[in-house]
Amino acid sequence: MTQPLISVIVPCYNVEEFIQDTVECILNQTYVNWELILVDDGSKDRTPQLLDTYAVKDSRIRVIHKPNGGLVSARNAGFDVIRGEWHTYVDGDDWVDTDMLEKLVAYVNRYEGVEIVFWKLVQELGDKSVKGKMEWKCEEQEYLYIGDECHLLAANTLVYKSGIATAFSKLILTDYARKNHISHNKVLRQGSEGVEFSLRSFYYAKKALFVNEYFNHYRYNPSSISKKIDEQNTVYLAQCYNKIYEEINLFPDKERFIIPFYERVAYVVIAIAMGTYFHPNNIDSLYTKSKKFGKVLKEYDVFRLSVKRCKTDGMDSKRKFTLLLIRMKLYFALQIIASLKQYFLKKGRFNY
Repeated sequence: MTQPLISVIVPCYNVEEFIQDTVECILNQTYVNWELILVDDGSKDRTPQLLDTYAVKDSRIRVIHKPNGGLVSARNAGFDVIRGEWHTYVDGDDWVDTDMLEKLVAYVNRYEGVEIVFWKLVQELGDKSVKGKMEWKCEEQEYLYIGDECHLLAANTLVYKSGIATAFSKLILTDYARKNHISHNKVLRQGSEGVEFSLRSFYYAKKALFVNEYFNHYRYNPSSISKKIDEQNTVYLAQCYNKIYEEINLFPDKERFIIPFYERVAYVVIAIAMGTYFHPNNIDSLYTKSKKFGKVLKEYDVFRLSVKRCKTDGMDSKRKFTLLLIRMKLYFALQIIASLKQYFLKKGRFNY
């Protein structure tokens, strides 16, 4: 049984409130052959000082300080310096179980030629832990996907509820990643960078192992870059899906990707409406919100065409109704839905 060095890459931006949980869960791993790469992406709070303190305490921890460049550049800065045979990503406001690395090494040692391992995550909202909202539907305790089955996994990164489209909750063989350029796409900054990354991670693999366990804990952090009301995020999302569209059109089996692609982007358009333009904290007038959102659909073909062409068979009733309002350009009604969504989210409801 081998005990490979595992590199854990943690991008950090203004996470002084959470970084202790993230670092401590690695320090307390039952598996000891790891290195932790903490990447400070130009934080403006006490994050840089806290990271340096941890590096002094444990020689397995290295810190990179860099100007702010976004999530993609932070993850890549960590990837560029890793020494591990395997590597995984953990966000700076999340945490993992302390036996995760030990269990993953045990799984990997049972198979030959595995290039990527993936598993499920728990969503954390305050004191409420939620399983099952988005996760891979496989009842086996472990299942090895081989050859074309990895293309099936790649296509499913475009399915919203698949739960396999995050950069985290994956253990990746470093030689495989370097040979196939499986780092984050440098032309992107953030948005759906994890979808684009996961698509390529699975597509070029020959063997991918699923383990039916929950290791990662994804913290709902209203202050994270993915939760901020920032219209620039719309641009980042459009860049991600334009890049994904370019990539899948180069695949010999591109037909299997088109339908889930349109549906995934339609989900994103709904999320943009709910989380940015019609969010209750957006102080613009309803007229201005509607005008800006309408302009987004006109300016970005990837959004407009996906709203028009996506199939709704797999959508829940709330999203179907929201998409219908968008198709009918009844944007004013989206503010009501966005307010209801935030209300139920605060109540711990995750079904929308």
